[in-house]
Amino acid sequence: MGDPFVPDEERLKRFQDWGLVRYYHLRPPYPPETFAILSELIVDEPRAVLDLGCGIGNLARPLAALAAVERVDAVDVSLAMLERARELPGGDAPAIRWLYGRAEDVVLAPPYALVTAGMCLHLMDWGRVLPRLARALTPRGLLAVLDLQQLLPWRQEYRQIRRRFASPPSWPELPLVAEMEKRGLFRLLGERQTAPLLMQQTIEDHIAAQYAYSSLAGLDGEQRAGFEREMRELLAPFARDGVLRFEVVATIAWGRPCPGD
Repeated sequence: MGDPFVPDEERLKRFQDWGLVRYYHLRPPYPPETFAILSELIVDEPRAVLDLGCGIGNLARPLAALAAVERVDAVDVSLAMLERARELPGGDAPAIRWLYGRAEDVVLAPPYALVTAGMCLHLMDWGRVLPRLARALTPRGLLAVLDLQQLLPWRQEYRQIRRRFASPPSWPELPLVAEMEKRGLFRLLGERQTAPLLMQQTIEDHIAAQYAYSSLAGLDGEQRAGFEREMRELLAPFARDGVLRFEVVATIAWGRPCPGD
């Protein structure tokens, strides 16, 4: 499987495919408290935010609406993601600059008081990105690493199904922040978890949302039929009138990236 902390080019390419992007809006949103926490982390001028791996703007669009934010530079390697982001509510806000490119070398406009990275750092070259962020931050600027967890009553059974169908196999859940610290690339200063957000989603939408994850985006017709059949059998006992209910929580860990050698 290789080193999970080295960018997987094949996996990265899948995020550039409309076949994945078309389902991305079905992934759970960040709880509203996420943005209150991020707002509190902005203590420097200019009040500019850099959002790495922005996808369809699930962080960038709400951030641009905050009084504490003057500008959001939202970066993604997928043109399809950026096109979709512009179409969604808040995507045309004048405070957002949608930037196409890799975090390693896209043209930026520092300094930034806050950099956000929502479940995307595992797709980047830390040895290049983190020292670059250290140089791009204001003196008291912070890097906030976000993780979104779905508290699914059917989690264990789902993981078994996913393991059978995922291609390439999913990486195990990894302690990214701890690994960045271990490698001398990040200094953790704080961490908070939001209150749970109650999600309600139909069985069909919940199944479709799984195709917005790179390891399941490449299934062919026969594989999809098998995956969906097993998922419907799994989810049916948990649904009420065809609707699933589960909670989502976000964890925000913040600190300073290290400048490197």
